[in-house]
Amino acid sequence: PDLKKHKLDTLAEYYQLGDFNHHRACDDAAMLAAIYVKMIASMREQDIKSFEQLKRDMSANSNPLNLKPYHQIILVKNKIGLKNLYKLISFGFLKYYKRHPRIPKTELEKHREGLIIGSACEAGELFTAILDGRTDQEIEQIASFYDYLEIQPIGNNRFLIRDGKIKDDEGLRDLNRQIYAIGKKLGKPVCATCDAHFLNKEDEIYRSILQAGMK
Repeated sequence: PDLKKHKLDTLAEYYQLGDFNHHRACDDAAMLAAIYVKMIASMREQDIKSFEQLKRDMSANSNPLNLKPYHQIILVKNKIGLKNLYKLISFGFLKYYKRHPRIPKTELEKHREGLIIGSACEAGELFTAILDGRTDQEIEQIASFYDYLEIQPIGNNRFLIRDGKIKDDEGLRDLNRQIYAIGKKLGKPVCATCDAHFLNKEDEIYRSILQAGMK
C-alpha cells in the first residue's frame, strides 16, 4: 500500500532485487518469482497463512478513495435496511468522500441486511468488467455479489458506439444477452430497466442545470 505503482521494475527496486533485462520473458519470469518469494516471507512475518486472510488484510490496508468507483443500485426492503442505507449514505459523505460519496464493498457487506443490491447501468462493475474483456470466471465472481442484474435499452448505451468501444447496435444487444445468460447461470433475477432520470420532458432542463453545476 505504500507504493503508488506496482509495475515489475518498481517492485524489483522496492525489494532491492537488483537490475534485470526488463521485457525479456525469462528475466521477467525470474524476477517475478523472486518478488513472490519476498512477498511470501512478508506474509509469514504477518502470520498470513491463507488466501482468505490475505484478502482481509489487503482490504483493511487499502485506501478505498484510490479505487475506481462504480455505480450500483441499493433498494430497501424493510426498516433494518432503511437504517443501514442511512448509515451507508452517512459513511459515504463523511468517511469516503472524494469528488462524490463512495461506499466500499467492505462497508456494504457489513450493513447489507435488509438491502437489495443491483448491478446498475453501464457504469456498474459488472457491465464494465464485460466491456473490459475480463475472464468468464472474473465476471461471474463479480456478478455473484449482486442480488439482481440489470439490462437497459440499447439507446441508453449508444454512446459506446460513438466512442468506438462497440461496433453496432447488435453489439449492444449482445452485451445485454451476456448479462442475461450470466443471471440465468447464477440463478440471479435479471431486470430490464429504463435508467430514466426524469418523468416529464421539460424536467430535462433542470437535470441539465444540475449536471452543468457538477461539471
